[in-house]
Amino acid sequence: MPTLETLTEADLRGALEDQSLQRARGYLGRVQNPVRSGQSLSAQVRGSSLYQVEIEVLPGGIQARCSCPYDWGGLCKHIGAVLLTWIRDCRSFAVEGAAAASTTPTPIEIIPVEPLPTARPKALPAWVTTSFAERQRQEQRQLLQWVEMSSLQNLRAMARERGWMVRGTRKSEVAQQVLEQMFAPRTIHQVALGLDEEHRQVLRALVVLFGEDKVPAEDLERAAGLWGELKRHKQATTYTRHLCEAGLALPGEVKGGYPPCSDFVPPVVARHLPPVLADVIPTSAELRAAGAVSGLSLADPDELVRSAHQIVTLLRQSAVPLRPPLNRPRLEKFYAQLTEWDYEPLELAELQQSQKLQPYADLYLTVPPPGRSLPDEAIKRLAPIANGEARLEFVYALLVGAGIFQAGSPVTVWEEVYTEFVRREAPVQRAILARTYFQMLNWSALWEVLRARQDLRLKRAWRYTYHKPPQLALSLCRFRQLVLRVLACLPNGRWVQLADLTPLLRAVFPRFDGIVWESARSADTLGAWYLARGGRPLQPGHPGDWDAAQGSFVRQMIAGPLHWLGLADLQFDGEALVALRLHGLADLYWDRVEVPQPPSHASDRASIVPPSSAVTTDAISVTVSPSAVSAHAHSLLDRMARLEVAEPGRFVYRLNAQAAYKAFEDGATLSELLDGWQRFLPVPMPDAIRAQLAEWWQAYGRVRVYKNLTVVEFGDDYALAEMKAVTSLAQHLVAEISPRLVIVRPEGVEALVTELEKAGYTPKQTDKV
Repeated sequence: MPTLETLTEADLRGALEDQSLQRARGYLGRVQNPVRSGQSLSAQVRGSSLYQVEIEVLPGGIQARCSCPYDWGGLCKHIGAVLLTWIRDCRSFAVEGAAAASTTPTPIEIIPVEPLPTARPKALPAWVTTSFAERQRQEQRQLLQWVEMSSLQNLRAMARERGWMVRGTRKSEVAQQVLEQMFAPRTIHQVALGLDEEHRQVLRALVVLFGEDKVPAEDLERAAGLWGELKRHKQATTYTRHLCEAGLALPGEVKGGYPPCSDFVPPVVARHLPPVLADVIPTSAELRAAGAVSGLSLADPDELVRSAHQIVTLLRQSAVPLRPPLNRPRLEKFYAQLTEWDYEPLELAELQQSQKLQPYADLYLTVPPPGRSLPDEAIKRLAPIANGEARLEFVYALLVGAGIFQAGSPVTVWEEVYTEFVRREAPVQRAILARTYFQMLNWSALWEVLRARQDLRLKRAWRYTYHKPPQLALSLCRFRQLVLRVLACLPNGRWVQLADLTPLLRAVFPRFDGIVWESARSADTLGAWYLARGGRPLQPGHPGDWDAAQGSFVRQMIAGPLHWLGLADLQFDGEALVALRLHGLADLYWDRVEVPQPPSHASDRASIVPPSSAVTTDAISVTVSPSAVSAHAHSLLDRMARLEVAEPGRFVYRLNAQAAYKAFEDGATLSELLDGWQRFLPVPMPDAIRAQLAEWWQAYGRVRVYKNLTVVEFGDDYALAEMKAVTSLAQHLVAEISPRLVIVRPEGVEALVTELEKAGYTPKQTDKV
C-alpha cells in the first residue's frame, strides 16, 4: 500500500466509486484549509455546506471520514477532492508537526489520553438520602400501584376467596386493604405452606428467576423441572396464574410495557418466604469432611470495612492520579465501532492490514479486562493493606460506587459523604458497602476471571454500533444479581456443597452472552457479545464450557466479594472451592433488615477488646496494628492526626493541628474526641496528647479568616430578627458581626435577594466594601 508520499490517482480507484472520483475532480477548487500531520490529511470542502474531511493513509488502506451524509459505497467526493488536491499539489497543505514515518513503534497509531478529571456528582448517594424506612415506604407505594392495576371486581373476588374483609366502594380504598392483607408476613407463610408440591416448584423457580425482563416459559419450566416433572398442567403459566390468585405472585401485565413481562414474585413476598431452596439443596450444620478444616476460611465482617478506612486515609493525604486509560487508536476517528471500547492492538493491526475493518463487517473484537484503576506506585503501597491487588481494585471500585470517592482523577474523597459514612456504626457501614456491591456497574467478577484464565476471551460484535461499555456493564451486573438471587434463597448459617448447588445454577444460568438479555433469543445467535474459549464461542450445555465461564464467575463472586464482605465462609480442597456457608446475605439482598447479624464466630471475636499491645503512644504520635483496631479507631485518629507511616502491620499517626481544626470545623468537639478515644482504643490517652488537643480546642475560633463571603448590612437593629423569620437567612449565616451586620455564604445571596423582594423589600447589591 502506498504512503502519502507515493500516493497516485490510480491508487484512488479502489477506494472511490468511479462516479465519486469523477465528481471529486469538479470539487478541486472547493478544498479549504488543507493540513498535513504525519500520514494524516484534513481540510474543509465547500459543497451544499462546509464539510469537514479527515484522512489517514495506513498500511491497511485509506481510512477517511467526512461530515457529509454520503453512505452509498466507497469514499465520498469530498474525500476524493482532498486526496486529488494532495496528489496534484502537496505543497498547498500546511504541515502541522513533523511528518510521521510510515511505520510506528506500536502496531497501530495511537493517541495518548488522560483520565477524566474528578467530577462531583449532582446528587448524594441513595444510601445517604434514602433510609431503610423510606425504602420500605417506596416499595409499598409501588405495590399499591401494581395492585390497583387489577379491576375492582377482581380485587373483591380475591378478598372473598381468601376470607378477607374489605370495605368501601372506591378502588383505591379496596386496593389498600387487599394490599395490607395480601402481603402480611403471616399470610404469606400460611399460603406458601398450603401449596402442593408442583406449585411450590414453580414458586421456587419464579423467586430464583425474578428479574426486570420477561422470563421465557422454557426457562421457568427447566428450573421448576429440576425438582420433578410438572404433571397437573401442561403450561407453566397455568401454575403462575394460580400463584397470582393465591396472592404469592403478581401478573406481569401490572408492569405495563411491551412485550408484557412474565408473572413475578414481588420482593416483599420473597422476603417473607422461608428459604425456598432449603428443602431441595442439601445443607448441614457442620462440614461434611472433618479433615477439611485446614482448608477453611471464615468470614470476617470487619476486615473489609477496616481496610476501606485505611485506604481512604492514605489516599486522601495526597493527590493520587488514576492510571491513564488505554491509548485511543487513531482509527477510532473513522469507525464509531471503536469508540469507548478497549482493544487488543495486535488484533486491531491485523484487521487493519487485511482491510477487514468495514462498516458492516461480520467481525468480533476482543475486549480485554480493563487496567487497574490506581497507578503502580499506589498499588505497591496499598495492596498489602487490602490483602492483594484484586481486593484493592474491588475496594476502590466499591468506594467510588458508594460515593465516598468521587469519580475521576485524582482520587478525591467526597468529604460530605465520607463524614456521613463514618458517623454510622461499623455494621451499618458494611451493609452500605454490601448493598453497593449488589448494584455497582464499575466492577465485575468477570474481569478477574479473564485475568486468571488465559483460555477465555470476551468478544463483541463489530456491527452493533449502539452497544457500548455501559450496556456491557449492565449485563454483567444482571448476571451478578442472578447468582445473588440463587444464593439468597439458601438457608443462613448452613454449609452447602458447591457440587449440590451447581445443577440449579446451570439451569438458571445456561448461557453467558449478550443474547440472554435480548428479547429475540436464538440458540444460533451470538448477540452483541459472547465469551469464547479456545477461539470458539462457548456452547450452552457443554459442561467444560460452563465450568470455565459461569462456574469460574460464581466461584469468583463467592470467594471474592461475598467472602471479603464477611457474608460467606469458605471450604477449600487444595485451591478448589468446594463448600460455602452464608451469613446475612438473604437479609441484605431481600432488604429484610437494615443491618444483618454477624456470624457467631465474628460476634465472639468482636466482643474481645483489642489488646493494649496493639496500640502504643508517645507525646505526639500513636502507633497501631492496623488489623487489630476497629475502623472507628482509624477514623478517630484520622480526625486528630496525619498518617505518616503505613505498613501492613504498622500504622503511625502523628498529631496534627490542621487535622484537628478540620474536625472541629466539621462539628466535632473536644469531648467527642476524648470520648471516642476511650471507646475505640484500648490504652488511656497520654496527658501530652490530651493537653495538646485541649489547647487547640481553646484556640479554635478565636481568630477565623473567611474568604469569598458576602456581607449583609441592615438599616436598623430589628431587621435581623425579622429577616430570619421571613427568609432562609439563618441557613446561610456564617457569623453575626452586630445587630446590623452579618456574613453569609455567597451561594445563598441570589435566593435571599429573591425572598426579600417577594417580602416587599428592595435590597441593594454592591461589590464595594
